[in-house]
Amino acid sequence: MLCYNVMNMIIYEQPLNEIIRLCLRVEYLFRQVKHHLEVDTEWDSRVALGALLEILSVIDRPDLKSKLGQMLNQYVATFVQLEKVEKVDHKILKVTLDRLHKAINIVHSNQSRIGQELRENEFLLSILQKHFTPAGTCPFNAPAYHLWLQQPANLRLKTLSLWLETLFPLYRIVELILQLTRDSASSEKHIAHGGFYQTNLDPTIFYQMISIEISEKERLYPEISVGRYRLTVHFFELSTKDRAHQTAHDVSFGLKCCKI
Repeated sequence: MLCYNVMNMIIYEQPLNEIIRLCLRVEYLFRQVKHHLEVDTEWDSRVALGALLEILSVIDRPDLKSKLGQMLNQYVATFVQLEKVEKVDHKILKVTLDRLHKAINIVHSNQSRIGQELRENEFLLSILQKHFTPAGTCPFNAPAYHLWLQQPANLRLKTLSLWLETLFPLYRIVELILQLTRDSASSEKHIAHGGFYQTNLDPTIFYQMISIEISEKERLYPEISVGRYRLTVHFFELSTKDRAHQTAHDVSFGLKCCKI
């Protein structure tokens, strides 16, 4: 589940298929890298590179391009059907279809695996291998990495930006898929009586993601369970000491069942 804040609201997103789960993970890691690239300390560079290497691990699968291509083609087929609907804004529809076709071209234009250039970088490979050892990337276990972190900040940040740039095509595809998924439904207000909410789902609809929106003042988080026929949400009170308990209060929240 991905969580982020928008206008004093906390949004929790639950992916319902493999590719949306991967996209949310990649988006989260890109945000982490970009955030730490804005600060020039050694520790921020370490976190940024760690997130970058984690992206490589997440996308290290031979069927990634095929899966992304299938998802994009599915979206194209859905939007093409809208061309027959008179009330649709055809200018926006054309822009959306153009973006989808460009993303498909990006997927198929490069014969190598996404991120292959970084995987062939011996320096990055050595850090990635040591990252999972008991000693990790401590200076005594990764002296070359330690030396690199001592370089002037402008050199470190420039190098990190160049490495990240090689993954931008993937990020643009991920952004497009998530944007279209999130925009496919509008938030509807509901009440979870005693912290519990349940509703039926149409089993003929292929849902991509469930989005829960709740005020940060509530200090509650949801646990989402989705089956073919129903959606169940329990809201729990935050506790950092004891076992979490479902709230006894009625909870007002926004719900989006995203589907394309």
